[in-house]
Amino acid sequence: MTRDIIDNRNEKLIEHVNLILDSTDRARFAVGYFFLTGFTSIAEELQNLTELRLLIGNTSTRETIELLAESYRELTAIEHATEELTYSSRAIRRVRATETVDNIRGCVESMPQTDESEQLIK
Repeated sequence: MTRDIIDNRNEKLIEHVNLILDSTDRARFAVGYFFLTGFTSIAEELQNLTELRLLIGNTSTRETIELLAESYRELTAIEHATEELTYSSRAIRRVRATETVDNIRGCVESMPQTDESEQLIK
């Protein structure tokens, strides 16, 4: 039976949250405070999500805040590395294209300079 208020006496909020997480690919939480102990209770179900958004109040422990900050730094580093790979791939393609043009130009220049060769190249 679904209730508007779950007080953890007869029903546990974690059970309801886990049921919801099992049936979705995105989750958004607004909480007054955030602690790792509560977060670890749903961590396994979070693995299947494609999107997780947290709106967190300013009450937490120093350890939790430091871990969140470290995770954010790691995520930012991963995004930066991915961006670098994307751009370096473009740079590599540009270099290869230039090398290919130079190779073709060299081959053409080494061909006999006849009317027949010119027609072949055109």
